[in-house]
Amino acid sequence: MVFLTQIFLFFLISSLSVSAVANQFIIEPQLKNRVQFWVDIYSKYTTAQGVFHNTSTPNLIYGKIDFTSILNNSVLSDYEKNHQIELKTLNARNKIISIYKIKNKNQVRLQMGLKDRMQKAFYFSGKYLPMMEKIFKDKNIPTELTRIVFVESSFNVFAQSKVGASGLWQIMPSVGRAEGYLQKYYDKRNHPYYSTLLAANILKQNYSALKNWPLAITAYNHGLTGVRRMKAKVGSDQMSQLIDSDQKTQSWGFASENFYACFLAVLQVEKKASNLFGSDLLISKSLNVENINLKTSTHKSTILKWYGGSFQKFKNYNPHLKLAQIKQKKYLPAGTPLVIPANQKVYKTL
Repeated sequence: MVFLTQIFLFFLISSLSVSAVANQFIIEPQLKNRVQFWVDIYSKYTTAQGVFHNTSTPNLIYGKIDFTSILNNSVLSDYEKNHQIELKTLNARNKIISIYKIKNKNQVRLQMGLKDRMQKAFYFSGKYLPMMEKIFKDKNIPTELTRIVFVESSFNVFAQSKVGASGLWQIMPSVGRAEGYLQKYYDKRNHPYYSTLLAANILKQNYSALKNWPLAITAYNHGLTGVRRMKAKVGSDQMSQLIDSDQKTQSWGFASENFYACFLAVLQVEKKASNLFGSDLLISKSLNVENINLKTSTHKSTILKWYGGSFQKFKNYNPHLKLAQIKQKKYLPAGTPLVIPANQKVYKTL
């Protein structure tokens, strides 16, 4: 994904924001420990390190684990590495259960760190945040909400989940299909601009229905209907009360309870990034691009000229295109959405 090489040193990452952390995103005391748990996950532990914690109370840490030596062992095959990691995890988990005399084994959960992934996310976020913030500002919703992408995909435009969610905003197929985003040659869920438009609309709709941002943000992950059901069952619209309640709906799980806390943690990590990651943290410049729809059916060789003849650059700018289908065609059909480098005079003459 290295197609934009210009970078600058990152000193005050909060300068990316149109506004400072809004009052509605101040951490309430009941969520402070939960948010701090995720701050540590994002900034203290790498993806080779993890912590065993209590599922209901994440900040209750039972123990730590480190797979660095296994992952860095060049003698081992991937299969052998995975086998050793599974064995080490099982032994460590059983030891914790025995030491703490834990009756419900499901209360012990392993959370791997995300520090190195977060550092990469900060770099790639620079390509898209200015565009995303403008969309959210135009729709009159807090620009801080664009940081949900750190939680959803870590700004990996090619991110795909096991349940079919796709793109920067991890939009589900059913949602994309209803919006006409899934077509033969492209999937707009993977288009940075169009996926951001849809995400902004979803969040705005959630807020209109739920009347507060903690629940609206949670509904982005759990679904509006699911949050409404949970809200009705608990009899409260306070996020902390939904988390602490024993009256949970069947679909309300760990991810639902922690999504808003993860979002708040990202805001904290961003605010303190220069201290957490060092003042030499790098971030890319925003992409200077245009979002177009092909006016006519256009030969691929013509299109590649807009990307300096680089197919890799074409691919990286357009993660929404279904390349398997496109490779079989000499022409891209009229109406195909493309992200092209700005000021392509050749395109404007077609």
